[in-house]
Amino acid sequence: MQAGRIRYRLTFERAVKLKNDAGEIIVDEWVVAFRVWGSIEPVSGREYLTASEFRAGITTRIRVRWRDDLDPSLRIVCAGTIYNIDAILPVQGLHREAQIMCGSGVITEGGSP
Repeated sequence: MQAGRIRYRLTFERAVKLKNDAGEIIVDEWVVAFRVWGSIEPVSGREYLTASEFRAGITTRIRVRWRDDLDPSLRIVCAGTIYNIDAILPVQGLHREAQIMCGSGVITEGGSP
């Protein structure tokens, strides 16, 4: 991994799960799991027109140094943008660098885009 490319400070957040009064598990808030430096590369953009709504989606590749506590249940926050993790891939299987495929900007409420 080239040091010049890892210029973004990324915050990985973990969901804190609590039970409500009815005993259902809910996500109450997101807390910081850890912070690392990494690179962000937009891979593709998509635009949708669904049910008279404009929906935009961006697929992004985020690269960080490998950590054993990387988990798809985490989310990444950088400069006010939230990235939902779709997959974590070790580069060449060496566990030195991780490629994290993320989605951002896709509205999924009320149906899939």
